[in-house]
Amino acid sequence: MVSTGAVALADSIFAEIVDSVMVKELRPAMTSRSFVRFGAKGPSQVHSFPLWGDPGAAAALVDDLSEISNTALSDTQQSATAAGVGFRVDVTDFAREIHVSSNLYGEVGAMVARSVAEKWETDLAALMDDFSNVTTAGGTNTPTAFLSAVSALEQRDIPAPYVGYLDPKQTGELRAELASTTAVFEIGKNDDLVRPFGDSGFFGTLYGVPIWQTSLVVTTAGQVGGAVFNSQDAIGGYIVIDQRLETQRDASFQALEFVGSMWYGLVEISDTRGQGLDSTA
Repeated sequence: MVSTGAVALADSIFAEIVDSVMVKELRPAMTSRSFVRFGAKGPSQVHSFPLWGDPGAAAALVDDLSEISNTALSDTQQSATAAGVGFRVDVTDFAREIHVSSNLYGEVGAMVARSVAEKWETDLAALMDDFSNVTTAGGTNTPTAFLSAVSALEQRDIPAPYVGYLDPKQTGELRAELASTTAVFEIGKNDDLVRPFGDSGFFGTLYGVPIWQTSLVVTTAGQVGGAVFNSQDAIGGYIVIDQRLETQRDASFQALEFVGSMWYGLVEISDTRGQGLDSTA
């Protein structure tokens, strides 16, 4: 008996089936803008954040005839300079027509937008390694080291609220210790920190301090440079043109251009209001 098999019909059988739903690209976690002090947009590329100096305490009077002496106040400022960033992808008409995805334009546009957001996060993460006051864990990161960084802020009279900005390795080490500790304080209170995080970058709240994490945290000389700092007073941002996504038809190239852009500046407003938290990379 002669049978007709797949080999005989190879020219009329699909070599493979490609799924029309593509797996999303991997990205570093994006954190938050909530802890950044934003300057109001105005007709300038530069926005300055002024800070009062501490005039000190009042002086005791000798008696009721004593004249109260005058104290001159002082201030300083830090400036954020807006600069442009951009990301562009061109999709040809032919590629769209034959691509397996039924929503190629939508997927490309979303990737372009995420690339611009990643640049913002990269610049923000770079500031965490710039605080001159640093707590070094001396190995892996621990809740004790984290609390030491918080204590360092308190000792410099830095007011709350605080926020932590760490590398996933640092938060993973915190999670490992919290999951295995037998300390009474930990039992039943930190289960949420053991669960994996989503792409929002929010790790959880530890000892009343919200912690964000992203792999964009800078590593220098074998040390991962996270930080704990005062929310709203340590880091400043100035956005002249917020993140936007535009398309532009290029007829001669037979393509649609996806253009993402943003104009912004970030600055460390107050070095003393932040505490670096270094641990082994």
